[in-house]
Amino acid sequence: MTAMDIDGTVRALREAKIDIFNRFERGHYPKRAHLFDLSRISRENYQRALDSKDKESYYFVAEMNGRIVGAAYGRIFGKSGFSFLHSVAVHPSKQRQGVGEKLLREVVAYSRKQGCHKISLNTLQVLIPALKLYLKLGFVPEAYLRKQWWKVDFIQMSKWLN
Repeated sequence: MTAMDIDGTVRALREAKIDIFNRFERGHYPKRAHLFDLSRISRENYQRALDSKDKESYYFVAEMNGRIVGAAYGRIFGKSGFSFLHSVAVHPSKQRQGVGEKLLREVVAYSRKQGCHKISLNTLQVLIPALKLYLKLGFVPEAYLRKQWWKVDFIQMSKWLN
C-alpha cells in the first residue's frame, strides 16, 4: 500500500465492514464494537501507519480496473517467526470473485518470505464464508477464544508455513 492507496483502501474497508456487520455479525457482535472498528478505519490511521516506517507491519491492497477493492494488513513480530493477520476485507461488490483468496495468498507468501513459520488470525464463528476460505487455504482452528474482544467469542485460525 502506498499513500496514494489510502483513500481507496479506507473506502473499500469501511464498506466491507458495514456489509459484514449487516449480513453476519448483527446480533453476534455489539454495535458499539462495530462502531469502534469503523472508527479505526480512517485516513489518519493509515497515513500514520505508513509514515511510521514500521518494518514489522504489512499492508496489501487488491485493485480491479484501477480501483481498490480489498485490503489486508498484519504484523510480523520481529524475528519470532510469527505473523498475525489483523484484517482482510473485500468490497461487497467484489466478494466471491477470488479477491480475498488472492490477498490471503499474498499475505502467506510474504510471511513465508520473511521467515515466518506460522500465521494466525482471529475471526467470528458466524463469518462462514471467511471460515470456508481460511480452511481452503490450509488454516485450521487452533483455539477458541472465549470473550476475547468486547466479550465476544472468537476462533483463532492458524497456518504453519514450514
